[in-house]
Amino acid sequence: MTKLLTREQNIKKAKRLRKLQMFTHKLQSLSPTPKSASSRTEVFIDTEFGKVRTLGYGFENPETVPIFFDLHGGGFVMGNADMDEALNMAFNQHVGCKIISIDYAKAPDFPYPAAINQIYAVVDYVYENAEKYAIDPTRMAIGGHSAGGNLSTVTCMKAKKEGKFQFVCQVLDYPPLDLATSALDKPQPKGCIPPRMALMFDACYVDPAQAKDPYVSPIYATQEDLKGLPPALLVLASMDSLHDEGLKYCEMLKTAGVVTECYEYPNALHGFTLSPSADTTNAIEKMVAFLRKYLK
Repeated sequence: MTKLLTREQNIKKAKRLRKLQMFTHKLQSLSPTPKSASSRTEVFIDTEFGKVRTLGYGFENPETVPIFFDLHGGGFVMGNADMDEALNMAFNQHVGCKIISIDYAKAPDFPYPAAINQIYAVVDYVYENAEKYAIDPTRMAIGGHSAGGNLSTVTCMKAKKEGKFQFVCQVLDYPPLDLATSALDKPQPKGCIPPRMALMFDACYVDPAQAKDPYVSPIYATQEDLKGLPPALLVLASMDSLHDEGLKYCEMLKTAGVVTECYEYPNALHGFTLSPSADTTNAIEKMVAFLRKYLK
């Protein structure tokens, strides 16, 4: 049996992967501009937690419309806002809302709570400047994929606690919701996230002593933490080590009185909505219908 890496070794490994990904992304940015780029805007927003890169969709529309904040996946360590472009363009086209995809700070250089602080600060900035961006501050939604799903529901908790603004709904696409339980102790269906990779992500994002904080692992939230959160849509892949915690969180939200829809895809793997398939088409249709319902 291969010896597990220490937390320090996992962090060093993740830093190497981050550098490689950032280098690859830089090379891609030098390639010919894709057609889709003409319909998006790249804006860097200054916050008290640093400058945050965002990608906007639909802002050529001068009319005041609802806004959806997108949070990409990548285990809190990898990924960028660009990877959700196809989904965001679909939401813009079929929901009619504007989209801001937030390229939040990544671990291990920026562990918890850096990403949450940046995300909340960006939403707050847009809320304060709603007229400038022609968005309706009373019709704001948030959602994300994988790690972005975790960050989405946590941002909803933070918004409820702060009391300045609220989201009308949240979309949680196969989110990790229990970072306190070792990936080695979670289900491991064929094709799931490799446990050692999941261990690396968790080690980079949060100190183990903080892992049961509801803002890290929402399944440790109390009913009081969850009561009053916006309606939630959960999309779960059954061939995913995160499936069971997603199902548990769904039941927790319902028990707390949160209007919740949950859809399970028996043959789907983690991350399936980023690749074309019949399940992807169905899941996106569910997301679009949900957003239309609450952003109308």
